[in-house]
Amino acid sequence: MMTVDMYIALIFLLLVIYVLLQYFIRQKYNISTPLRFFVNTTHKWIEIILIVLGSVLFVLFWIMEDWVFVYLLMAVTLVILCHRAFVSYKYEREERQYMITLVDLGTFCILFSIVIVGYI
Repeated sequence: MMTVDMYIALIFLLLVIYVLLQYFIRQKYNISTPLRFFVNTTHKWIEIILIVLGSVLFVLFWIMEDWVFVYLLMAVTLVILCHRAFVSYKYEREERQYMITLVDLGTFCILFSIVIVGYI
């Protein structure tokens, strides 16, 4: 059984690996920070709707303190990251920003797994 300190150390290690991996990918493929966040208006509205849904789930968790809302919030975050990676790959492939989004997605999946294992 892992203690709380071990979980904190594991999450800290994950974040350090995430930052280093993102730095090396940006250096290797010469990926700059994007000037604009949304590719088109459809992407913008889908992401805004998902962010509002995530905010509502966060408030519901804050009020009711039921862990189901945390899992739903994590699922919404996964959908946002998958959608962002797909749109970046489909419409802005030459900028290679989708690689950074996939690193974000992988890191979040690992973090999500740590939270689930720690809660169970």
